[in-house]
Amino acid sequence: MSGEVMDAFNKYVALDNKIRLLENKNIRKTYDSMKKRYDKIVAEVKDLETKYADSKKNTAKEKADVDQLDIKSFLSKEAFDEKMDKEKAEYLEALNKEEVFKRQLEAIKPQVKEVEDNLKKEKIAMDELEKLCQEQESLLSEIFDGAYGSDLENKLESDLDLIREKRQRIGNAKYKWTNGRILLQHACNQMAQANKRWAELENRNLQMPQKYAIATEVRNNQIAAIQNLRSCQTYLDNIDFPYCKPTEVQTLEKATNNIYIDMQSADRHKHAGECYRTTHRRASALLQWFDNVINTVIEKDVLQATKEESEASRALRSERIRLLKEKVEGEGGQLDVGDSDLPADDDEDPEIQAVIFKAEGEEENSLKPGNNDVGPAPTPIPLNELAPIPSQEDLFGDIEQLKKQHEKEVSDFQKAQEMNKARLQQGLEAKLAARRNRRTKPTAE
Repeated sequence: MSGEVMDAFNKYVALDNKIRLLENKNIRKTYDSMKKRYDKIVAEVKDLETKYADSKKNTAKEKADVDQLDIKSFLSKEAFDEKMDKEKAEYLEALNKEEVFKRQLEAIKPQVKEVEDNLKKEKIAMDELEKLCQEQESLLSEIFDGAYGSDLENKLESDLDLIREKRQRIGNAKYKWTNGRILLQHACNQMAQANKRWAELENRNLQMPQKYAIATEVRNNQIAAIQNLRSCQTYLDNIDFPYCKPTEVQTLEKATNNIYIDMQSADRHKHAGECYRTTHRRASALLQWFDNVINTVIEKDVLQATKEESEASRALRSERIRLLKEKVEGEGGQLDVGDSDLPADDDEDPEIQAVIFKAEGEEENSLKPGNNDVGPAPTPIPLNELAPIPSQEDLFGDIEQLKKQHEKEVSDFQKAQEMNKARLQQGLEAKLAARRNRRTKPTAE
């Protein structure tokens, strides 16, 4: 029998290593975040498709207004020219808006397929994790006859579940903030390039075709920046950004839609430039804020939570190995296992150390104008003037509620154990009383 238990021990160690590696990849939380993001991207694609279709109809209407304008219906050529200029401007604005929606669709559609593919990969890994957990549970149930090996084992397992959930939440926050930061950095670069090129339109020697070419480059950078800002917010939909709020991004989008009109007037060019520069400053401040949150809170909490999980995991494994030793020795065998035979802690295992939170943002930015030769970044905001860091609950969820739930579950289990012991004792006493009664009862003649 001891040989079977030794085989079970080896199998337990192998399963534990595989499970911990997958748990450290934050598979469940990553999948949940990715699924939410996928649903939002799909909804955004549908919304953009509707807007694009409507904009095409509006462009056709504005074009018809230009084509159907008849000088005969005007009292003077000046009145006709004024009306024609107005209709052409409206047509140009409609045409640009149509192009904006088209480019936004071209940028976001590949993300649907990419996130969908990543979801499938995460689902395969999640199914593998569930299979391994079930296999380990069946193994432990078989070893300990369907019960916990000890009350301590149950408590340690419950403690580990709580600590692991906390660490996974923190790890998931790191995953989302890191990916959001990448997208935000792209947006800042694109706005810097847009501002640099927009300023060049002040050159009086530029011909109209050159102006259109520069304005188109500015527009494309702004479209890419807007897309990245919105994708960044999608990653962190529960966080209220202190800078570059949705209304600010909408204002930038409206300015981008009017870019070909704004380039033709000095006053409008100046006003649009102020809008572009203000949004760029706000985006740069948001990037600073992201760095502050990641470096001063999330990174520190990831290290602390990983250490806590490592200690809780080792304590549970130690208790289970102690129980296995007892079982073998109770059957006359011997199980020579020391600390060196335990699976490595998370901070010691090089394979687990190699697991990183994938930065998807590097792959998603299909519109990348502005990544080279960008303009200067705005002057950084002093740290003491940056917006406050979000609360722990905003960052990681209600962990205090998790603790209360954990304490209640432990308390309920202990009460159930005490009741079971009382029932067992009552049953034993009843049996002893029945046996005593049999022994003292007079024998029938």
